Amino acid sequence: MYQYSIMEGEESLEKISSEVRIKDPSIRDAISLLPPIIPFHGTSDYSIPSDASKAFADALRRSRVSTELILYDGKTHTDLSAKCQDCTVVPDTLRGGKDELFDHIIVVIHADDEEALARDAMAPPRERLVPELLLTMARFISPF
Repeated sequence: MYQYSIMEGEESLEKISSEVRIKDPSIRDAISLLPPIIPFHGTSDYSIPSDASKAFADALRRSRVSTELILYDGKTHTDLSAKCQDCTVVPDTLRGGKDELFDHIIVVIHADDEEALARDAMAPPRERLVPELLLTMARFISPF
């Protein structure tokens, strides 16, 4: 799997994988101190499949950590191919305008602040942060 090459091989899985680490009995007391965790993942991510986030969320729930998994149907990690121009998670946020991931994050951050949520709802569309040419070029150098 591609994620093993990112993690320096399968032998590194126990040191790096969040799903594996959460099951370690030596950190059981620390697990109870975790805040609510919300993994965000695209279902078409080929570098780290969304099943990894599903397994992580399940492990968190079994450890009694408040968890809400949010999946973006058809979204990849950073693939900017012509056939997939509007199906990326990370570059969508850089394009400006309306973005599902950004909106979810803002709702989480402002969850207990009705006034901030009301201001967010009235905010103008976000400005583009990066020219499309740079996003297209990133496809050729991104390891994901």
